[in-house]
Amino acid sequence: MSVKSSRHSSSKSCTPSSILKRPTTMRSRISALQNTPSKVHFVLPHSSKVRSILEEFSSKGSSREYEQLIIMIRDATLTNDDISALLKEATECITLLSQNLRLFVEALVSVEWIDKNENVVSEYRSFIVDLLAAHNYHCKMVIDKLVRLFLPSPTDPDWPDGIPTAEDCGKYMNLHTLFNVLLAIVPMCKELFYISICNQFPYYNRPTHTQELYIHNLLWILEYQPTLRPEILRLIFSKLVIMDVNAPKEEIEKYLNSEQDEDIFSMDDDSKSIRTTTTGFTKVDRSALGHTLDVCLDKIFHYIVTECHSSEGLNWEKTKKLYLDILPIFDEVILKTYGLHHVQFVMFLMSSFKTTIAEGFLNYLWKKVCNPNVAPILRQAAVNYIASLIARGSFVPLSMIKGTMQQLAEWIHSYISAQDGLEYVNSDLRVHSVFYSVCQALFYIVAFRYKDLVHSKKNITFLESLNMSKMVTSRLNPLRVCQPAVVQNFAAVTRKYQIAYCYTVMEHNSRNVLPTIYQDEKGTIVVSNNVLDAYYPFDPYLLVRSGEKIRSIYKEYEETSEEIEEIDMKETEADDFLFNESGGSGKNKSHQFSYGSSPGFKFK
Repeated sequence: MSVKSSRHSSSKSCTPSSILKRPTTMRSRISALQNTPSKVHFVLPHSSKVRSILEEFSSKGSSREYEQLIIMIRDATLTNDDISALLKEATECITLLSQNLRLFVEALVSVEWIDKNENVVSEYRSFIVDLLAAHNYHCKMVIDKLVRLFLPSPTDPDWPDGIPTAEDCGKYMNLHTLFNVLLAIVPMCKELFYISICNQFPYYNRPTHTQELYIHNLLWILEYQPTLRPEILRLIFSKLVIMDVNAPKEEIEKYLNSEQDEDIFSMDDDSKSIRTTTTGFTKVDRSALGHTLDVCLDKIFHYIVTECHSSEGLNWEKTKKLYLDILPIFDEVILKTYGLHHVQFVMFLMSSFKTTIAEGFLNYLWKKVCNPNVAPILRQAAVNYIASLIARGSFVPLSMIKGTMQQLAEWIHSYISAQDGLEYVNSDLRVHSVFYSVCQALFYIVAFRYKDLVHSKKNITFLESLNMSKMVTSRLNPLRVCQPAVVQNFAAVTRKYQIAYCYTVMEHNSRNVLPTIYQDEKGTIVVSNNVLDAYYPFDPYLLVRSGEKIRSIYKEYEETSEEIEEIDMKETEADDFLFNESGGSGKNKSHQFSYGSSPGFKFK
């Protein structure tokens, strides 16, 4: 290997006196630096020389020239021609690249190639394919190096509106073309590839563009490796679930309301603040995390919409396959996670494509509710999904609403009949949690969709056939444990249309409110107010960018009519002193159930 130095040694010797006489102004120093020759240039050895260096190192262990070659590849500034020539020479020596030459192989694999000219890209691709075809023990290292290119460099700009730049599209086209060839030629690469993308998935608090670019590349993989779709989608959703539970709705609302504030991303000094939380080794800005989640979900929703639709409309076969791939992920990852706010809307979006999808999803949830072998907490979650989808989906037809209500009512009556045969009924919420959740789901649907259910005599007759009066007067007393907002709205609607009369039971319950004190399995004393949780998974979607695909199919809550509210006031007039004592008034009470988050109503 030869090294040429452009450093020019002066023929005139510098005496101390000559040095002292030189000007020392700042301008002269800058000029001297600018005229300083560039650093050492390397001249690549001929291919025969590269081969001899590798052979000598393999046979004799002579490391000096070998180490210099590696340092040159790793540290020198190589031109496109240099890289192309080096890769071509290495390809000619492919049989020599055993495990002993791992450092040389790693240096070659690490050269910057993805944004170079077509000649460099072609030579790099040929080298990698030949290398892994001949020596599969390099597979893991090579795959890890290539997957690392899914992550952006710190200087890469963000994508405006999530649209990749032409430069980035060209770069990642080169990378995915190489992956496509490798996965086809070297079978063992597929498993190593999946392990690598799992291990290198960015931590949830990494910058938005890092998450966006990584997910963009994972979804790109599905175009040429559709068999990996279930695993890759499971990976993406498992990471988004972590992001979602760490981005509370309250902080997202604050972020949206103060989006123009220059201090929105400033750290909060209060260590107990929910905006900035400490997780082991780092601080997480939860308000900014909502924006990251928004960008990532927009990528997922865009993929789902484009995968299921073509220029001719909905592609039913593709839609069905994608639904069957996502449903197990929902069952294993999403359904079991409490407190999600946005990720679960993937099922809401898919259900809107065709009534058959919505019906299939509801049937899947209902089977889980009816299965006694399923954990009660999952059965409760499933029925909450049913109620929320029926209430919030503007695409849900009336026939499906009525069919679901019929199923819920029949199950409730069957449960009540089984309890009526007992001498003593234990109305503990812990014992009958599923029953109470099913009752609350039915009451929630009636209160939320009543305008669709009372516009004709036929529909009112249907509501009467559900025999909801028997439900509210049963010994299990579901009105006692359901959410007060749901109960109040349900009572107002059923009283108006003479479907059920709830106020006597509600008055009795208001005078018999006692907490339940018990000891859990860990020995902790727990005080329960005997009221069901107000978690409905399809409550208002707050994210802006990804929300564009949700708003057109989403039904906002419409407040009950003034006539119903006036009846509600008259029926509860006797209890107005309770609100007056607490600072409220009868007038304000009539409007206390307006649109909001869980469970669709809120106290103002």
